[in-house]
Amino acid sequence: MIDWAQIKRKEILVHAAWWFGYGALLSYFPLIIMDTSDAILFVLRTLIASVVIFYINAYWLLPRFIARGQYLKYLGGILVTLFVTGIIFHSTDRRKGVPPAFAHHDMEWEQVIENDRFLSENKELIYQPFRPKLKDRRFLGMSMMGIPSFIAMLFISTLFWIYSDSRQRKQHELSLVNQNLVNEMKFLKSQMNPHFLFNALNNIYSLSMLHSIKTPEMVLKLSAMLRYVLYESEDVKVKLGKEVDYIKNFIEFQRIKIEGIPNIHIDIDRADRMKMIEPMLLIPFVENSFKHSKIEDTERGWISMTLTTSENEIYFEVSNSVPSKKMAADKNSGIGVENVKRRLQYLYPGHHSVDIQMDEKQYNLHLKITTNETSMRK
Repeated sequence: MIDWAQIKRKEILVHAAWWFGYGALLSYFPLIIMDTSDAILFVLRTLIASVVIFYINAYWLLPRFIARGQYLKYLGGILVTLFVTGIIFHSTDRRKGVPPAFAHHDMEWEQVIENDRFLSENKELIYQPFRPKLKDRRFLGMSMMGIPSFIAMLFISTLFWIYSDSRQRKQHELSLVNQNLVNEMKFLKSQMNPHFLFNALNNIYSLSMLHSIKTPEMVLKLSAMLRYVLYESEDVKVKLGKEVDYIKNFIEFQRIKIEGIPNIHIDIDRADRMKMIEPMLLIPFVENSFKHSKIEDTERGWISMTLTTSENEIYFEVSNSVPSKKMAADKNSGIGVENVKRRLQYLYPGHHSVDIQMDEKQYNLHLKITTNETSMRK
């Protein structure tokens, strides 16, 4: 289950680390050319303005206008945001109203005013601006650094929104795929259960009419199969042994309805029954083999099935005959197999393989699943 609170905490920490690093980078140049107090104030003002621009653009303007194709409204919103932020940024400058030229030369100008002889000989200096020193010109340049940094922050926030929007879309698509798989699984159960139950009950009825001693045993097998399909298959994972038991019971019911001795070779008891696997993952392949092999033809129809395991892998192989005369097309044919393929793509991305080969005489399926928990999607 997704822990949204944990994800939010991680996002907050990432954002905090980003702004801390940006503030440290931003403070490097001002600390060199400005007094420490002025540099800290400048960095704080710039950082706050950048934060405001970043989040307004990424979380309000872009989703509200760009995502809806309202480009002129977005442009207007950006201009208003930059204009208002710029005014607030410069109005909070504590050096506001003090000409940079005289910021470090107040005492020099007072001495000039008091010097009557210098003033009478150089009256024109009263009307000429005092040329700032190098440090003052640098400060004047620093006051203009706000606008470029704001535009850069606008660009960064746009890239952030594009990345976030793309990630959210992928998560939404993945959620839809997962939900579709769940719905398909429920649909297949609803289709399979009545059909199989009808055939199984008919088989049991036939045994009871013959007073077969196998009747009670088959009733218990059917009960176990229904319990697995209806209840235990709702679990995220089940023991492989339960899947094996269902397959064996399913094959037993198929044997009953076949006159004669069917050519079925089953080797599935060597697998580790304690391994965990998603329920109903192997059964569609078994059903598919019985549906398309024409196993009722005891002379030409045949099925071979093998299930083995290693430390981290499950191997399942199914082969069956292909009748020379094509059977009538079934509108639900192949739905179960395709469903399993999609489930495997979701549950074991990059950690499974399905190899299907078919010719005019036989159908072969080779399935390998890597069950290492660290490689599986939780």
